[in-house]
Amino acid sequence: MSDIILKGGKEGFSVIIDEKANYVDAFKELKEMIMKQNVESTNKDEDVIKFTIKTGNRLLNDDQKDEIREFFEKYPQLELVDIESDVEAKDTVQEFLDKNKTNIESGIVRSGQKLVYQGDLIFLGTLHRDAQICATGSVYILGEVNGIVQAGYPDNTGASILGNLENIDQLRIADVIEIVTEDNKADFQNGKFAFIDDLHSISVDNLTNYKDRLNDLRKRTG
Repeated sequence: MSDIILKGGKEGFSVIIDEKANYVDAFKELKEMIMKQNVESTNKDEDVIKFTIKTGNRLLNDDQKDEIREFFEKYPQLELVDIESDVEAKDTVQEFLDKNKTNIESGIVRSGQKLVYQGDLIFLGTLHRDAQICATGSVYILGEVNGIVQAGYPDNTGASILGNLENIDQLRIADVIEIVTEDNKADFQNGKFAFIDDLHSISVDNLTNYKDRLNDLRKRTG
């Protein structure tokens, strides 16, 4: 029984490798099929023929992918478009989970401390002056903050800082910093949210308008 199935389409060929097949045997059969296809395309003087390798629930390692790419490079009439799998690497899945998880912090963050979180953060505790909390996602403040709050670290401009902004010392979203002074302190109160506006500056609005802000962001980011 063949370990390789070849299917043609408008965009070229799909090469489906049996996910249960021995990789060495499957790669050998793939090479034989590609060499045959190259001879046929050369004789017919056709344009470059495109191939997509599909491995189903099998995840090829980097060495195996490089081996396939290097083999295709020997045949200028044939182009490898992509190597596709129906599964993701463990590191990729973990990165996605970390990015989208929600953390809860209810403790006291003392002066000089810095706590860093992957994903969003719900802060229920107390943040002392000269202390810092930092999240890759948005930060929801239900406690008391007197120090530095950073959301969207390092470059997530779609993140926000929401909730009780009263007495906050400094806000950071992605690479933008806003220092709270006597001149702008009145803008940072409970029931507010801070975000990066179209001028790439930090703006503050009432929390009741946050839903509209999210809808606007989704429209712009597609």
